[in-house]
Amino acid sequence: MVAKVQRGDGSEASALERAAELLGRARLPVIGGLLTDIGGAQAAIALAQKLGGIIDHAAGDSLTREARIRREAGTSAARFGEVRNRADMIVVIGDLPLEQEPDLLDRLFPNQQGLPRPGSSNPRELILLGSDHTQGPDGIPVTSVGLGGHDLSTLIARLGAAIGERRDREGAADDPLGRVAQRLKAAAFAVFVYSAAELDEPALFTILDAIRHLSVSMRAATLAIAAPGNGDGVNLCSTWTCGLPVRTSFAGSIPVHDAKRFATTHLIESGEADALVWIDALAGQRVPCPKGVPTIVLTAFADAAEPGSDIVIEVACAGRDHDAALYLSPISGIGMVKASRPKSAKPTVAAVLTRIAGMIDAREAAEC
Repeated sequence: MVAKVQRGDGSEASALERAAELLGRARLPVIGGLLTDIGGAQAAIALAQKLGGIIDHAAGDSLTREARIRREAGTSAARFGEVRNRADMIVVIGDLPLEQEPDLLDRLFPNQQGLPRPGSSNPRELILLGSDHTQGPDGIPVTSVGLGGHDLSTLIARLGAAIGERRDREGAADDPLGRVAQRLKAAAFAVFVYSAAELDEPALFTILDAIRHLSVSMRAATLAIAAPGNGDGVNLCSTWTCGLPVRTSFAGSIPVHDAKRFATTHLIESGEADALVWIDALAGQRVPCPKGVPTIVLTAFADAAEPGSDIVIEVACAGRDHDAALYLSPISGIGMVKASRPKSAKPTVAAVLTRIAGMIDAREAAEC
């Protein structure tokens, strides 16, 4: 284990003890970042419950925003396999879906024959809306509608108006968005693919409203790209563990969820949080650690750890150094990922957090 105290004297052997001491005296610690596998998330939630702390994910803003809007507006969501096999019109919105998942289009439009499709006489089509990408898979007709001087939210609003026919129809045939709207209405199964992190509330509401309008005469649905950093997996883990998603506090007698109040940055800026455990243990998904409170960083990238953290503990990278349960978009659920470069010398996030929890118990027992 590589573990070091960044401030003051200390050895690798004492780093976990220092972490246990810091968390043991904290009034309201936050277990944040949570870029980890399901095992790490379970250990983080258990530690937050023990300490009366709060859990939050680095993608908490988009996770909580999309969940709230879906609850308020309703939704018709499709699973990845259903979209791949049965959708005849796929609209990819913005740049983030293809940046987060570069092979997305190849997986949505496989070469092999899929399941029987509704409206099977319709050729499969791809629409790229407000994206810098203009190319699709070989053999798939692609329509690219750029921003044209607008922002993405405005472009989505204009498409929503065209679908709902809430605008002057004169000249609609010459309008790219008007033509896209007409083709969507002629489809048998249209799907809007997006990343919630790229969209504001009005845009999300507009997409869901368009789905409702199209669903009157056809099948229409959404496919949200999974949140980075195993955000969907951690959110599911939190929900099945305590009944609530991330941004939940265990400071009271029962868990309480609040998307704004329990955001990591808000808790630090308001002075409510007095300690932070920041977990950054997934390859390729680095997120800067917030500043302002005593911090324990569990990272798979100790050499690149930001200065200023009180304690830095190097851990194994989930899916690279050890087998990991992660949220997988192709199955729309949790699956096992085999380690690409197994390294048994590094402890997992779950092992480190469990050990810290045990040390806190031992300190409390010694003080009784």
